Amino acid sequence: MCVCLGRNHIYAGLIYRHMKIENIGAISSFTLPANWQERSGGSGMGVRWEKLYQPNVAPSVELIISYRGVPLDEASRKVITFLFKQGVKDRLSEEEILALRTVMGVATNGDNQITNKNDPDSLDGPVFSIQELSVRSIVGKMVLWVEGRFKNGKLYVGMFYQAGSEGKMVEEFYLQSSSLEHFDKYHPSFNEIVETITWK
Repeated sequence: MCVCLGRNHIYAGLIYRHMKIENIGAISSFTLPANWQERSGGSGMGVRWEKLYQPNVAPSVELIISYRGVPLDEASRKVITFLFKQGVKDRLSEEEILALRTVMGVATNGDNQITNKNDPDSLDGPVFSIQELSVRSIVGKMVLWVEGRFKNGKLYVGMFYQAGSEGKMVEEFYLQSSSLEHFDKYHPSFNEIVETITWK
C-alpha cells in the first residue's frame, strides 16, 4: 500500500492537501483529506485484513476497509451477483435482506431487525438496525449500501462489494462513530471519498 500526498482537493467547501491511498483489496486508489491518517490497530494484509483511518481532530470517527478472510458460500455469492446484475435499486425486499445476511456478516450488519425478530432490547436481539439498504453504483461498480446503528450506539454508513475474479470475496468500506455530532459532520465527506475510488 502507498500513501501519497497530492494536489489540493476540495471537500465540503474547504481546501485540503489530500492523501492518495493506493492498493487496498479491490481498490486501486482513493483520496482522503490530509487531516486524516492511518491508525495502528488495523490488521495486516493477510487472509483477513483491515485498514483504519481517522481524522486527527475526531478520534471517535473511523473509516475502515476490511475483508473478513472467509470467501462467500456459493448461495450467498449467487444472491449478491444476481442482485448486482439487476442494477441500481433503492429498496430491497425482506426476502432479499434475509438472503444477504452472510454477505453483510452474520454477527454484524447481517444481524438486523429483518433477519432477527427477537426483541431489540433482549440479549438475543439484533445487533444492528438498518435505516437504509440499497444497491448503488459507485464509480461504475455495484455495491450494497448500508446505513444504520449498532446496539452499542455506533452509527454506520458503508458499502459491501465483490472482490476477486469470481466474486467470492466481499470487502467492506465504511464510516462509523459513537458520536452523532461527528458522524453527521463526516458523513458528507465519506460520500465524497467513495466517489474518488478507482477500482482494480
